[in-house]
Amino acid sequence: MSEADKLRRQVATLATFGGHALRSSEIGELLQEATQLVSDAVEVDLVKVLQLLPDGQNLLVRAGVNWHPDVVGQATIPAGGGSAAGHALRTNGPVISDVATENRFHTPRLLLEHGVRSTVNVVIRGEKTPFGVLEVDSREHRSFGRDDNDSLQNYANLLASAIDRIDKQRDLANSVKKQEVLLHELQHRVNNMLMTIRAVARLTRAKSASLDEFANALDDRLTALARNHALLSQPGRTTVGVREILQQELSAQGAVEGQNLRYHGPEIFLSSKQAQMLAMAFHELATNAVKHGALSVESGRVEVTCTVESGGRSEHVRLQWRESGVMIERDPVKRGYGSDVLEKSVPDLLGGTFHRTFHPDGIECVIQFRIESDRTPQTLSASDQLDARTAGRLARISMPVGKSD
Repeated sequence: MSEADKLRRQVATLATFGGHALRSSEIGELLQEATQLVSDAVEVDLVKVLQLLPDGQNLLVRAGVNWHPDVVGQATIPAGGGSAAGHALRTNGPVISDVATENRFHTPRLLLEHGVRSTVNVVIRGEKTPFGVLEVDSREHRSFGRDDNDSLQNYANLLASAIDRIDKQRDLANSVKKQEVLLHELQHRVNNMLMTIRAVARLTRAKSASLDEFANALDDRLTALARNHALLSQPGRTTVGVREILQQELSAQGAVEGQNLRYHGPEIFLSSKQAQMLAMAFHELATNAVKHGALSVESGRVEVTCTVESGGRSEHVRLQWRESGVMIERDPVKRGYGSDVLEKSVPDLLGGTFHRTFHPDGIECVIQFRIESDRTPQTLSASDQLDARTAGRLARISMPVGKSD
């Protein structure tokens, strides 16, 4: 074949590949097509695309033609001084190598096993960092020249542009999907919050002896929900710390950490659903402490101790609420909505237990539950919201009005 015919063939193949690069949406398919077209264009059977791995130390054979079955997608070669491809990356330019006489770098065993004698490598330059290298390996001695370099670099440049385009399209699609999920979650959260407010209002009215008592109790409970909602509504946040919930709830009741409030233990982060239920529990405990317990007297103290135990793939939390410095009655016969939240809803929705003990100098409450496994702050998940079942369970609570509310 004459040089003119060879050039026309390479140009035609390049045009074909350019059209494919514009249409393709899969990087793996695109790379494999590129290696086959390059092999046909330059009439060399061994062609591969090497992708630079995140560690920056190795190159993966991402695509290729005519290699042994265990090579493509599995074999790696050094990205440093141990290969012509690594040398191309370091110099950011084409590298032509004759295996028999090469002394600038080592020849990878992969090439020796396939009987490679001559190679040419060009960098696939990405928008920010190199994607990798396009490499042509000849089993016969071949004098690759400038025309070969230029032709292969054109393929590599098309590959780089196509890879960048596919990556941007994928990022855009993921962004759109994320926005759709967030919008759905926002609608879900608003609906659940309205259902919860409705249930709280109905139950508070049933437990209230007067309109003023109803208004004050409802305002307190809605304010507690609002405080916790504000924590969960911070941009990108889907978890809340136990200590943060405690401080938020008790500071609203006049408690000051280091004075009449102390927290012992590590900071534990909970999903929004668990955080909401724990916030309600702390609110009821704090409200009762202000009315009848440790926060109703100057000498009173509240100590909260948190411990975590690992069991298999899960973690179990034990929260001990201990009041002291106040004389209290024994376990009251009558119980209100707050008692039911603590004794029924919290254990049910947290998947744990609640125990209360009356000591002569103050109440002790122990809440135990398993931490939900997925607590990584990524996107908001519907499973992390206070769902309709929460409101339904709250709505089913009905106990006599009592001192503990």
